[in-house]
Amino acid sequence: MEQVTIKIGDQLQIGTEECSRMGTVKSIHGIQTDTHQGALIQFDINGYWTADCFYPFGTLTGERIDERRKLSGMPAEYVNKQACSFDWDLYEEDCVAQKKIVNAFIINFDMFRKQGRGLYISSSTKGSGKTLLACVLANEIIRKQDLSVKFIAVPDYITLVSQKDENSMRRKESIKNADLLILDDVGAQLENKDWINTALFQLINRRCTDLLPTIFTSNFTMEQLRMDERIKDRIHAMSVPVFMPEKNIRWQQTEKMNRAFLQSVLDEN
Repeated sequence: MEQVTIKIGDQLQIGTEECSRMGTVKSIHGIQTDTHQGALIQFDINGYWTADCFYPFGTLTGERIDERRKLSGMPAEYVNKQACSFDWDLYEEDCVAQKKIVNAFIINFDMFRKQGRGLYISSSTKGSGKTLLACVLANEIIRKQDLSVKFIAVPDYITLVSQKDENSMRRKESIKNADLLILDDVGAQLENKDWINTALFQLINRRCTDLLPTIFTSNFTMEQLRMDERIKDRIHAMSVPVFMPEKNIRWQQTEKMNRAFLQSVLDEN
C-alpha cells in the first residue's frame, strides 16, 4: 500500500460522497489493536467541530465497518452518515455547548465506555436532528473501533419483546449486549403497562449494570419522562444530557438534498 505522509497543519479534504469539507490536521496518533493498525487523525473544520478520521496502514477495515453499520439496524437514510453530514449552522444559533459534548463523546469514547456512560439527546421539536446526530456519532465511533452497534426505537423494542419466536429472542439479546446502543424515541411508548415498564427497565438496567454505553434520543427531557422512576433514575445515572435547539432542520436538509439531486439530474442532460 502506498504510504501517504500527513503532518500537523496540512489541509485535507475529508468527507463522503454526499458531503465534503476542508479540515486542518490538528493531531496524529498511531493506533495498533488486534483488528486495526494505522493513525487516528484529528481535524479542525472551520465553522464546524473537531472531527476524527481513522487511516488504516496495511489493514483493510472498510468491509468490517460496512458490516457493522449494516447489522446495526440504523435507518437506511442514516446508516452512512458521518460528521460532515451534520450541519450545525442550520440551527442559526450558538451550539458550542452541544458541539463540545458530542465531540468529547467521539474523541474520548474509551473514557465514556469504561464508565458505561452515554448521551441523552433531547428536544421537544420533531425533526431537530436528534436521531441523525445519534447515528452520526455511532458511525464515527465505528470508524475508530471494532465494536457492535445496535439501533432500535422504543416502540419497536416493545413490539420485539412481545414476540416470543427464536429470532426475536436472539435479536433482543443482541440489543441488550451491544457495545453501543441507540435507543431512539424514549418516552414514545403509548401505554404505561407494567410489562412494558418491566421490559424497558430490564434493558436499561442491564446496560447500566454491565457498563454498556447507550445513546438515548427523546422529545422529552429526563425530568419530563412519564415512566417508571426506576427507569428515569438509571437513564440519569448513565447518560450526559445534550439539549438540542428547538428548530426543525429536517425540512431544510430535505430541501438541500432535493436541490442537489435535481441539479445532478439536470447536469446529466
